[in-house]
Amino acid sequence: MFAARAKARAVFPMHSLAEWLTASRARAFIGSGLLAFLALLVPFCTWLPGAFVVLLALRQGQPLADWVAAVVAGGTVAWGVVQAGAGPLPALLVSLALVLPPLLIGRLLRRGGSLNFGFQLATLAALVLLVVVYAVLADPPGIWRPMLEKLAAELDRVGVVMQNVGSGRRPQDSDLIQASAARMWGVVAWVVLLNTMVAVFVGAAVMGVLERVARLGPAFRELKAGRTLAVVAIVVTLAATVFHWSLAADAAFVFLGAFVLQGLSVLHSARAALGISGFWLVATYLMLFWPFWPYTTVFVQGGLAIFGFMDNWVPLRERFRARPGGGPSGEA
Repeated sequence: MFAARAKARAVFPMHSLAEWLTASRARAFIGSGLLAFLALLVPFCTWLPGAFVVLLALRQGQPLADWVAAVVAGGTVAWGVVQAGAGPLPALLVSLALVLPPLLIGRLLRRGGSLNFGFQLATLAALVLLVVVYAVLADPPGIWRPMLEKLAAELDRVGVVMQNVGSGRRPQDSDLIQASAARMWGVVAWVVLLNTMVAVFVGAAVMGVLERVARLGPAFRELKAGRTLAVVAIVVTLAATVFHWSLAADAAFVFLGAFVLQGLSVLHSARAALGISGFWLVATYLMLFWPFWPYTTVFVQGGLAIFGFMDNWVPLRERFRARPGGGPSGEA
């Protein structure tokens, strides 16, 4: 009883805010712009406008069309990026990356598509983005060099950490810029995938709160890239390792991110089926995203990616449920 009351108190502010924002066309219109503005100001909150677009896409009788909210949010993001000193084209690309994928997946979910299918499509879209970049641009890494050169002071600090063990030599700024630029498109594609899926997760979760049903939890615990993408990941990794193909190396970042998300899904499934303490779940998220533990973060990412990849071949979730005491959980 006490756990249910605590959960209700935690959910109530989210429920109230979502109800307030979607109560009228004017509030939804203002909310689209406000959330986009907050996405530019608050670190790690770039998913906010996309989550609201997903919520409007899923909500029956929404006061504002999801595409209108996407246009308002995208325009606000583009304006903020231009004010920060970027050109019109980068501003347009950033705004599209933040609102267009969540809009498309939100509509897919509204028409009965599964979260798992949306995840697979988002992963494929990130890979297609890389293919287009390498097909259109003569020198894809060169796009990032001017920006990275402006960050040379910060890269000097990174260079101290990355110095050769026992050599006493620190890599030059030019070496760091070259290495960072070479993999920047892969990082961007992975960030777009992560931002899209977080927006979809939050939008679906809030919709579940409004409907008072567990919309996100059961679907997230079944998240799976599938064997086809797993095979492509193997081919891409081999191409990057053996032939040092830049496109393949960038695509490997996307697959790493996708399998990390799948690994988190496996972890949530294990907790729901086996009753594992939530402490380990919280600790995993802290180690995964805490910026002051870089080596721990790499280790946790690698472990989650391995479990996520294995889950495409070994029925881990079914084995969790088959163990004594295992079974479905009411966790939202």
